[in-house]
Amino acid sequence: MSDAAETTLTLQQVTDIINQAKVGGANPMLIGMQIFSTLGDNITVAGDILKLALATSAIPITGPVVPLVDAIQSVTKTGNHISVALNQDTETTLNNNRMRFKKEMSFDVIPTPNAPGLNNILGVAAHKIVTWINIQSVQLKQNLGLWNVAVGTSLTTINFDLN
Repeated sequence: MSDAAETTLTLQQVTDIINQAKVGGANPMLIGMQIFSTLGDNITVAGDILKLALATSAIPITGPVVPLVDAIQSVTKTGNHISVALNQDTETTLNNNRMRFKKEMSFDVIPTPNAPGLNNILGVAAHKIVTWINIQSVQLKQNLGLWNVAVGTSLTTINFDLN
């Protein structure tokens, strides 16, 4: 446990962080990584404040991510470690893949501007064939202006383009 007091961010603070992240580019994954990177240390954001800040900042939450965002109760950041509390386990389909997000998820943010990513992911899995495969990392990479994401699992790394 850290000696520093935890801060609960206000709507204005979260909106400012989101707007600052939007300056970095239009890629939604990159904006998300920027938001996690710039949240500050020892903070908590209530789910309702996060949803309102996304709407205020004109970040549309549509399609398969709606159930996940709607389930967020809180996001807590200590150093580079993020914990997300959902009101229940949540499933959705992303890019034709069934995804499961546990009620308690966590990950570490890799704070590099050229190749941001998430490591040590706990509580996220993708369904493949007949089983769930735990997702362990997500890494964004840019090559000649095109963004690619590498999703690391216990079995393999899957690469796909975002552009």
